[in-house]
Amino acid sequence: MTRNQDIDTLLRTMDAADHGGSADSQRARTDFQRIISTDPAPKRSGHADASTVVDVGRQPGNTRPTVRRVAWVGGMVAVATAGLLLLPPMSGGDPAFATWTAAPAGMSETDRARAADQCRVHQKDVGGGMYADDAEGAAVAVAERRGVWTTVVLAGEDGFSALCITDDAVHLFSKGMIGSVGKPAGYTTPGPRELMATDLGSGSMGAGEISLAAGAAGADIMGVIYKSQTREDVTATVSQGRFALWLPGDELQDASRTGVEVEVTYGDGTTGTSRLSF
Repeated sequence: MTRNQDIDTLLRTMDAADHGGSADSQRARTDFQRIISTDPAPKRSGHADASTVVDVGRQPGNTRPTVRRVAWVGGMVAVATAGLLLLPPMSGGDPAFATWTAAPAGMSETDRARAADQCRVHQKDVGGGMYADDAEGAAVAVAERRGVWTTVVLAGEDGFSALCITDDAVHLFSKGMIGSVGKPAGYTTPGPRELMATDLGSGSMGAGEISLAAGAAGADIMGVIYKSQTREDVTATVSQGRFALWLPGDELQDASRTGVEVEVTYGDGTTGTSRLSF
């Protein structure tokens, strides 16, 4: 039996309709540990390769998390290459992302520290604590608001990154979050005018589908804009060598496979384009 079949067999034992469950439940933790205890990479056959999307365990009506090698795990999506993209059931005070804004707003030092601490606490326990030390020592690179939605990116050594997006209208992380944690394989610091995506794709939470792009930014990059097909231009927060942007909807669902272009502003005021991909 292949690794994908093993995962699929495991996932079929879960109740996909159990939307009241939590990514922190004992069952989710147990199932998650079983999956990550062995090599998650699929064996090569046919056209499968290191960038193949393996969307296993998907049930009719569920959204399509389109980051590399993904598997539903008790309300979570495990991403073998870039870390863990968590998608627990989430309901909040901003249905359909009504307050979301294409341009981010800053946060006070107090709110910034509070959000970072909460993100750190939640990500330290992922994968049985495999990133606990990295999360504890990571610095706050990005802290932004889009309406009532708070985004935090923690950055550390060897490309370590922890990303959290949550609805602050229901008190940070009290209803869950969407995010990631991990170290990209073969990480190298981007060149001055380069971007490297560590998070790229789409997923779902209670308010609806979400598309996101985040990663490392070269020292000469001052701004990043994604020209949305369905909304106004989305401005990323670029700070401390990191960038992050997200928008409601699933228009980036294939971006990890096909790539997506963003407009970049450099330190000298000139602009160019960069293609994000895995």
